[in-house]
Amino acid sequence: MAEVRLEHLIGRRVLDTRGRAIGRIEEVRAERRGGEWIVQEYVLGAGGLVERLAAGAIVTSLLGRWAPEPERHTVPWDALDLSDPERPRLTKTLTELRHRAA
Repeated sequence: MAEVRLEHLIGRRVLDTRGRAIGRIEEVRAERRGGEWIVQEYVLGAGGLVERLAAGAIVTSLLGRWAPEPERHTVPWDALDLSDPERPRLTKTLTELRHRAA
């Protein structure tokens, strides 16, 4: 698999298999194996941005129950097509991804 620089992915809008916008890549979760970092999953949406900025607790305490939690989608590494890093796309619908996780 080709290497893609993270700074080229963060903030990119992700489309689903039907061409609908799902959210932007806000966080990448990886695991160190040997001398390499291996991507495990991507976090999309405003909730991912809050998580990346480590502001989740602050936002929750400021807004409390009055504001809904920002939308966030966790996508496994193999469910994101990065063949064109400027236009990442899901390889499955969100419904299919939710069933896979269950």
